[in-house]
Amino acid sequence: MKKLLLVIFSLLLIQAAGENMARMGEEFMKLRNWPMALGYYEAALKENPALATAWYGKGLTLCQMKKNDEGISALGKAIELEPKNPDYLYVAGVCCEWKGEGNWDQAEAYYKKALELKPDDPQLHHKLGTLYQRQERAQEAIVEYKKAIALNPDYFISYNNLAGCYLEIHQPEEAVKLYREAILRTEDPGTYHFYFHLGVALLAANRMEDAKAAFLIETALSPGFVDAHLDLGNIYLIGNNVERAIEEYQEALATDPLQPEAHYNLGQLFLSLNQNQLALKHLQRYLELKPDSGTGHYYLGLCYARLGDRQKAREEYNRSLQLGYHPEELKKKIQK
Repeated sequence: MKKLLLVIFSLLLIQAAGENMARMGEEFMKLRNWPMALGYYEAALKENPALATAWYGKGLTLCQMKKNDEGISALGKAIELEPKNPDYLYVAGVCCEWKGEGNWDQAEAYYKKALELKPDDPQLHHKLGTLYQRQERAQEAIVEYKKAIALNPDYFISYNNLAGCYLEIHQPEEAVKLYREAILRTEDPGTYHFYFHLGVALLAANRMEDAKAAFLIETALSPGFVDAHLDLGNIYLIGNNVERAIEEYQEALATDPLQPEAHYNLGQLFLSLNQNQLALKHLQRYLELKPDSGTGHYYLGLCYARLGDRQKAREEYNRSLQLGYHPEELKKKIQK
């Protein structure tokens, strides 16, 4: 009897040691210190190879370290030990999704198994929706996002993604309504760039002034968000407000000097204003970033032609032809 008690006590000590190691792994996971977390999870498994939480932690840590094959294998061990744990199935699905398109079917299978065990979890429905959206399965994604919202009406990120689906199927007004709902239900719309997304939907709905207002709010909330400055600049350009368009493109470059669209747009704008040296600077930079742009070579050639350098203009014209762009105006200027 004493021997049996000693065996049980020893097993309990081993189990406790393994669980303590796993808890340490969790703490380092929270700190995003993946190597330390992995070390503790592996130590936990040496103490207790049947500890599902340690296999789970090890698998998730390995996936965070981009070692997806090893991570998915470890998560498989956790699922073998606790096949009805929806969290393990969910994370296995996430890791399969991270691994790449070839593993999306397996990710879908894991999400669906998790939903069988936890059908009222809005996050699971949302995650399955995001997978469908990545696969351009908009109608199926819409179903899942609507389920997530029905289960949690304040799940604002589902409104955002659902709106994206409606944009994909060319229903911009429905998208506008949903983006507004997302904005109302979050305390920090700037973090998720909801006003930018709203602006895109309003543009798609041909509501230019409303789109401009949304982009202005976005640039106020997130001054360093380049896309909002670009779209706002484009709206000003369409409205023939050249000065404000230039300001917005320059704001984009202040944040990201390697933004090709901003350089291209500024190059064209300065050409239209006959400020050819400034146009030259931006078009040269654009082509450093996008050397295979036929239109870029065309406009650079046009710039050289205006500056009187016919040889360089001809070279850029020929390069634009090689890249499949067939301009006429530059050819006329060169031939004069």
